[in-house]
Amino acid sequence: MSAAPAAVAAQAAVMDWPQTEGGEFTELRSGTNGWVCFPDIPSSPGNDPMCVDQHFMAWATAWMSKKPPKITAVGFGYMLQGGSDASNTDPFKMAPDPGEPWVDTGPHVMMVVPNPASLRGLSTDHKSGMPYVMWQGTPYAHVMLPVK
Repeated sequence: MSAAPAAVAAQAAVMDWPQTEGGEFTELRSGTNGWVCFPDIPSSPGNDPMCVDQHFMAWATAWMSKKPPKITAVGFGYMLQGGSDASNTDPFKMAPDPGEPWVDTGPHVMMVVPNPASLRGLSTDHKSGMPYVMWQGTPYAHVMLPVK
């Protein structure tokens, strides 16, 4: 798995994305270290695998089911191959508006916090190369930490 450092990915569970909206994740490999890795996100262009800890997994499960996440501790996720998102502001947008590019996030680490409102006031500039908040003002707000 190329989404995270070998120390994380080697013993992580591997799950596949749901085949239908509202569907369940499919376990492809069991893990022993509490991390879960996913292959490429099928709805976006490019190669964008992801590995997440248990707290970020709770966030991802809530996001996929369009329910508010219940995060009890800071959580982390790796996307060391980078990613592409339809929007930096709308967590459920499936494609950019006509004529608009995908948001290219580059290699990064993600962080979720129990209270996403605590991230208000932090930058949302995804082009600066500095840490920023994606999906600010939503229950799915999280910190993006570029690593290259």
